[in-house]
Amino acid sequence: MKKILLNTLLILCLPLVSFGQLTHVGPEAAFSSQVKEPGFGIQGIYRVNDAIKLTPNFLYYIPHKINTDFGTQKFNWWTINLDGNYVIVAQGIVEGYGLMGLNFTNITAEQDEEELGQIFKDKRSIQKLGLNVGAGVRFNVSDRVVPFGELRYTIGSKANFSFNEVSTSQFGIFAGILIRIAEDKDRSETEDF
Repeated sequence: MKKILLNTLLILCLPLVSFGQLTHVGPEAAFSSQVKEPGFGIQGIYRVNDAIKLTPNFLYYIPHKINTDFGTQKFNWWTINLDGNYVIVAQGIVEGYGLMGLNFTNITAEQDEEELGQIFKDKRSIQKLGLNVGAGVRFNVSDRVVPFGELRYTIGSKANFSFNEVSTSQFGIFAGILIRIAEDKDRSETEDF
């Protein structure tokens, strides 16, 4: 069943690969309501056509530390997102879009606890899939530089650690600057072979 699903997805994505292209890559900064620490990463734009773009990105968040009565807890987060953008507004340099996509979150939680003079250490790692929904805006200020901002909500489930429950659902603010690495090819004209 998994092979059938994978083959079907590959067949459906082949037209996107043949007609699309990676046009922009750049740094990104983020702040998440759940992580409570800033994150940094990289985002790209894979152009399918004028209205549809895929935006893969990777974010690593600064570890979050919590002091409790019994010791300390430390959380490390990183995420990989693959979002699809549909351009709703294109006026001058402003490009407004809605987004929806997949989220993969990796959380590593560590705890140092002191009990009766002995120190106990616990470390757990969990991976979760989620769904991103949101909106964003890109400013095409020049041929090479495109600043952007996004508001994104990731719908996920709770991860139950032995010492704390962590929700992977989060609201995030993202901003960055994309640099053009390839020119858009005009796909409206066909080539003679």
